[in-house]
Parts: sequence; C-alpha cells; structure tokens
Amino acid sequence: MKKLLYFEQDSSRIRPIVVELSKHFEVSVAGDLLELAATLRQKEPRILLFGLASLPGAFSIHILDRIEQIMLNLREEKPAPRSALSVVVMHENDSRWQQICEPYIAALREIPFCDIYVIPAATNPDELAVSIINIKRANRHLRTARMFATAEVPIIGNSTKMRHVIEQIRTYADKHHPVLIVGETGTGKELAARALHFWGKRSHHHFVALNCATIPETLFESEMFGTERGAYTDASTRMGAIEQADNGTLFLDEIGSLSLASQPRLLRVLETGEYRRLGDPHPHSAQFRLVSASCINPIDLAAKNKFRSDLVYRIADLVIEIPPLRHRAEDIPLLAAHFCSHFSKGAFSLEQNALDKLCAYHWPGNVRELRSVIARACANNSTGRIFADDIQFLYQWKLEGNAQPEVSA
Repeated sequence: MKKLLYFEQDSSRIRPIVVELSKHFEVSVAGDLLELAATLRQKEPRILLFGLASLPGAFSIHILDRIEQIMLNLREEKPAPRSALSVVVMHENDSRWQQICEPYIAALREIPFCDIYVIPAATNPDELAVSIINIKRANRHLRTARMFATAEVPIIGNSTKMRHVIEQIRTYADKHHPVLIVGETGTGKELAARALHFWGKRSHHHFVALNCATIPETLFESEMFGTERGAYTDASTRMGAIEQADNGTLFLDEIGSLSLASQPRLLRVLETGEYRRLGDPHPHSAQFRLVSASCINPIDLAAKNKFRSDLVYRIADLVIEIPPLRHRAEDIPLLAAHFCSHFSKGAFSLEQNALDKLCAYHWPGNVRELRSVIARACANNSTGRIFADDIQFLYQWKLEGNAQPEVSA
C-alpha cells in the first residue's frame, strides 16, 4: 500500500479520517512540526496530507511557512525525482482563507520536490479518501502537462496533412465547442485530444479519458456520473468522470461503441449540464469541454440507426480527421527515428534500407504498429545499427499481394 503521512493538530478529526484512509493507504500521523520532519525522513511517504482547514488563518500561515522550510531541508538531505511526493492541503472553501494562504501554497508549488494539490475540507472521511485516491490521476495529468509544455509540437509529423491537423488543434484549443476526432485505430486520436486540452486555457484542470468500448452498459452511470454511499451494497461515495473533468476536458474514446441505451443519458448531460450520482436524488452541475474520438464516423453509424443523430449534433461542432499513416508516408522516417531514439535511449540508428522498407509497408495498424515494429527491432538488436533485416512486421503478407497467409489446421 502507498504510504501516507497525515499532519493534524485538531485531535477530534484524526480518528475518523485515519480509519477511512487506512483502507487505502499505510497511514502515519504527525501532530507537530518536529514529528512531521522526523516521520518524513523515517517513513518516506509518497503522499502528505495537511489538515489546515480547522486552524486560524495566522497559524495556518505559520505552519505553511515551516512546512516549506522542512521540504527544502529534506530536498537538500535526500534528493528525489520530480513528483516523488504528492502534497494535499485541505482548506476552508471561502475566499478569506484562500486570500491568506494561497501565496504560501504557491511558494510550496515552486519546490522541485513535490506536487501540491489544494482541496476543500471534505464533509466526511469517505469523500476525503476519494479525493486523495484521485491524486494518482492528478499525478498522471501533471506528467502529461509537462510533456506537452516542454515539447514545442509533441505531435510528430511534417507532412501537409499533419500540418493541417496541428493547425486545427491550435485553432480549436481555446474554444469551448465539442470536438469529434475521427481516424483509423492507431493514428493518434488520443494524442490529438490531449493536445487540444494542454494547448488551451483548460490545461491547468484535469484531462479525464474514458474508453466507451470498455464500459459495460450496466456500469455506464457509475463510471460517468459517480456513486453515492449506499446506492448499492458496499457502495461508497465516488466521483464519476464528469465530476473529475469539471472545468477541464472529458475525452470519450471510441464513442461510436457507446450503447444505444447509454446515449440518451449522455445527451441529457450535454444539453442541461446537470447529472446525478447513482443513488443521489440531488442534481449536480459540471462545466467541461467534450472531446470525442471514433474509428468509425458516428455520422455513418447514425445512417445505420446505430447512433443517435441528435447526439451526433452535440458532439461534433468541430471535426478533426487524423489521416492514416499510409497517407502521410513522408512522416514515417521522422516517427521511426523518434521511436528508435526512445527505445534505444539514443544509442541506435536506422539505416536507409530499413527506412525504405518501413516506407514501403501498408501500415494497417498505423502509428501504433510502427511503434511496435521499432520496439521489436531495438529489442532484438545489439549492434546499434538497424538494417532492413531487423524490421519485422506482424502482418508480413501486406507486402506480398495483400493476401493473408495460410493457417495450418
């Protein structure tokens, strides 16, 4: 279990919170700053929870100031990689508390040792546990945000078709309109969706991805809207994808696979902006940008009565079409070199005959297949130079008249 250190000076809050957190984490408790510093060194927790919500504003400032010094000292004593610690600060959800403490929270965020998350004081320990569990998703969000922030154009391609796609993404990034991304499997639809989010104004909020093809119809409501404690046996309060994506982006991959029974439930949320957690009679609202993707155009599915036409209108104000790799062959050398550098840590190079073989292939699996082919070539090679013979395709028959090989009984 992941280690969590809980700093709290209000003794009345400790027991119920620790009982709930102990279901998910290995919990240690510190009641003063000396104990906090000692436990940080001894236990090496991955998550720090600071219960400052019940403290007076002036004392909260004192605590935050000392915490900053403790974290800096710990950094000097034992260097750790970025994102080694997730720090969660509970605060009272009022403007006065935020005005007083936010400058100190901002200073903590500058320490290259931890990632800081500020959450409102939970109404019950169960909701607090849910919030902290979602820190894992937040860490993943931050890593992706840094990747997009440091790469000038993380989408690799210099062909005319891909330059057009990149320009579309940049144009649409700051708009609120829902976007539909269509393209064959393996073309990079999710990468385009992430670029829409991280290149726009919502980048500091969450990007939440759901694959509609993997959600059973019976679980659609709980996955999308969340659950309330007592909704069914052993049910606990849990945020759904829409709540997690509030003020951010909700990415629905393979939306064409969404069942006909689930589609009207999604349509209502898009029309009203309101949803209900499973087992909760009270409506909630969320503001999010919807980005959808499908390998089969929902317009074609609607023509076959497999997709609601009114839902198509709600998800496709803007449309981006990602071309298949075989239609942008000039990008293959760039992509292959990128994957080769990634898998060999810059130690391998691709010879011209290997590049020629890659460019001649049909690529039914698109960029995802190219990545796999380069990974295989790097894993099987020890010379540092990849030749044509090192390139092996899983669908070799595509080069041999597009006929599938015979399979012996």
